[in-house]
Amino acid sequence: MCLYLAPAEARSGWPAFDLQGHRGARDERPENTLAGFAHTLGVGVSTLELDLAITRDGEVVVSHDLHLAPHLTRDGAGRWLGGPSGPLIYDLTYAELATFDVGAINPLSPYWLLHGREQQAVPGERIPTLGQVFDLAKRHGADVRFNVETKIDPRRPGDAPDPYTYARKVLAVVSNHGLRDRVMVQSFDWRTLLEVRRLDKEIALVALTAEQPVWGPDGLYREVGRPGCSPWMAGLDIDDFEGNYVRAAKSIGVAVVSPYHGELTAAIVAEAHALGMRVVPWTVNDPADIARLVDMGVDGVITDRPTAARKILAAKGVKLPAPVPPAPVRVAPASVQMAPAPVQVAPAPVQVAPASVQVAPASVPAVP
Repeated sequence: MCLYLAPAEARSGWPAFDLQGHRGARDERPENTLAGFAHTLGVGVSTLELDLAITRDGEVVVSHDLHLAPHLTRDGAGRWLGGPSGPLIYDLTYAELATFDVGAINPLSPYWLLHGREQQAVPGERIPTLGQVFDLAKRHGADVRFNVETKIDPRRPGDAPDPYTYARKVLAVVSNHGLRDRVMVQSFDWRTLLEVRRLDKEIALVALTAEQPVWGPDGLYREVGRPGCSPWMAGLDIDDFEGNYVRAAKSIGVAVVSPYHGELTAAIVAEAHALGMRVVPWTVNDPADIARLVDMGVDGVITDRPTAARKILAAKGVKLPAPVPPAPVRVAPASVQMAPAPVQVAPAPVQVAPASVQVAPASVPAVP
């Protein structure tokens, strides 16, 4: 039997339309970096969407991949990582992780064709901690929300901490920065959502999901029509809900359902709204798709291209978040020692006695 929690009430105080910058603004600046998030705040979003991993020494860092991605990562000598995947972040200390450069996409990789054509590289960017991202927004004076994804795979338990430990570490950073009312925790692995809810009864939860067989095993999170429970769904069997992921998500008390945008219909959006839930699909970059989803009544979109998305949303009459200007640069006062001005001294006349100098001829060898 698959068990689930009772539903929780939906949250209030959300933006009218939640424009979320995916990994900052993946197609505009290096993803999941401080430079990328600063740029995204300047574009104007209501939410920074980002991914989390945990280092060996327990630091909560911002990375989409549990292993360092070779197409995004250079070592201390400036060389792109080789092989299908780099070191596991959970095997590295934060000090070791900070030696890698993630400020560009390898132009020889297929990933560059998808996301690098218009991205402005920022060489030297490092993988930041979650706390550093929070501090960046504070320095900018940004009244922005954060949608943080726990990257954890139930099929590979050694790649990250257990769900309880993961949830506890994330919530500790959120609490230390006083941001419980501005953070949402999202995950494809709904086990972490249950652990977050057990530890914190109020923080907003977001259920990510997709069911795309053409993507292979990594595109099947619900396993509709298969016996038993998907490992991603924390003990829920989607077939107990007749394949309906909105009702399944509601049963574990989430405030937002976040499916792959191609799986949405107007009927699904209406059902979620009737259950008191918001709908924010991922990852929507095509202008026609953004316009279609707005007409469908979604409550926001997650996009790699917030600059372009703002134009589509403005044309649809959507109220947009204000861009956040760069944080002022504070220069500490310094005591400056002025070098003395140079003194001009007139040269004294020099008397040179004539001399008869005999110079012997020399034989100089030619340069070959």
